[in-house]
Amino acid sequence: MTIANHDDSMDDDEPVVVDTDQEAAPRVEFEAGTKFDRHNAELQKMLSSVRRHGPIPGDDEFDENNAPVRFVINEWAQGTSIHGVPYVTDSIQWRLWKRGTWICLVLVSAAFMLWQITQLITQYRNFDVLTDTQTINPVSLHFPEVTICNANMYSLSRQIATGIFEPTNEDELLQISTPLEDFVFETWFNGKLVNNSDVWHSTIVSGAGRCWTFKTDRKVRRPGFFGGLKVYMDLIQDDYENFTEYAGVFVWALQPGVPASLHRTGNGAKSGQETFLTLDYTEYLRERTAPWTRCTSAAPEYTQFQCRETCAFESIRERCRCRDLADSTDMSLRICARSGADGACVEELVEQEDELLADCGCDLPPCYEQDYRFSVVEVEPSLKSAAQYAKDFNVSQEYLRNNFVGLTVNYEKMQYKQLTESKGLSFSQLLGSIGGSMGFFLGISLVSIFELFGDLVGMRLIPRYFGHKNLYGLGAHYKND
Repeated sequence: MTIANHDDSMDDDEPVVVDTDQEAAPRVEFEAGTKFDRHNAELQKMLSSVRRHGPIPGDDEFDENNAPVRFVINEWAQGTSIHGVPYVTDSIQWRLWKRGTWICLVLVSAAFMLWQITQLITQYRNFDVLTDTQTINPVSLHFPEVTICNANMYSLSRQIATGIFEPTNEDELLQISTPLEDFVFETWFNGKLVNNSDVWHSTIVSGAGRCWTFKTDRKVRRPGFFGGLKVYMDLIQDDYENFTEYAGVFVWALQPGVPASLHRTGNGAKSGQETFLTLDYTEYLRERTAPWTRCTSAAPEYTQFQCRETCAFESIRERCRCRDLADSTDMSLRICARSGADGACVEELVEQEDELLADCGCDLPPCYEQDYRFSVVEVEPSLKSAAQYAKDFNVSQEYLRNNFVGLTVNYEKMQYKQLTESKGLSFSQLLGSIGGSMGFFLGISLVSIFELFGDLVGMRLIPRYFGHKNLYGLGAHYKND
């Protein structure tokens, strides 16, 4: 709306109002029409280019019952949920450079998607496991079996008395071994004195002879010096064999039912000292589901050490015609002597140990296992304490220094570690990860897969080989004018 000049016939005080909106409207319609015509002309040009190869959907001449495959694919692509495909296949709406850009984007995304899926499948087929470490702080802990062996295998005085220097069976071995009452002075558990015969059980240990294993069902509730096992022993060095090299006690803390042996890791305590062995307990729960499993059976029925020792015992029986003193498989065989032909045969097998164990099949650990590791602290008793011990046990202080062994075994703290293995990538996790990758890169879902293989391939392309060449495939409800 504008104000125009007035002529002389009008009042000087009244302006002339002219409506200019009617003049502007035709100009806007003209400009819009020009833009529409230009776009329509470009579209018609593109359609003409496409029609050079034949009629297109929407033309009267186009037969929807005999549609070319490229139009079938294009019609499907315009409705698919897979990202980018509608832009790639539509040659009518989009210019070549835009379609090329989308083709590059789709191909790059597809390449990354396939690479990630390949990595996931490779990871799955490796069947790796994850190990979760959990620290548990219980109120009490079960106590392991503690085995003690005098470094001296046989009693010299008993050998002389019986005339048996190399036992051939268990009866002879027991006759020349030091009995419990001569070896163990006192035993305390959880601060209370216990009867030796109630808690110590005879056991035969390979390479050490007759030993003693402490067993109890009672739990430990106090860590440190005042809980657990405390035992005082007498080495009786005057009764050592002439070729015994060491003076002291071998000690093992093992899962109940697992045998001790000089061929496996243990610890030791020497005379004239108090030895404190603090326990670090770890429980292993390995994955049992094939093919992720890298273990077999469970302790105490199976351990790698027991498997190897059993294999070694078998080799000794077959080649040396005797048995290890801890081997109870064939009791009719005599126990191998430590020297002579038996000793030479066993020594030869030890040198071939790597070759023998390679065929034993002992590479896998048990699926369940309890492991106890030691930390060692050694202290000497004070002069007054040594004098009191000598008085209590009715021995001299010199004898005490040469033969007395004090041993305390207990947990450092009421805590243990539990190592649990689980599948690194399960099948359900694999499917989830593949689905996430497909959705992230191309927006593909389960429905999209059905669109591709079910709708396009199964309902549109395959039926073409059987004469069904309609544009919308099987099952479509359409009318062809």
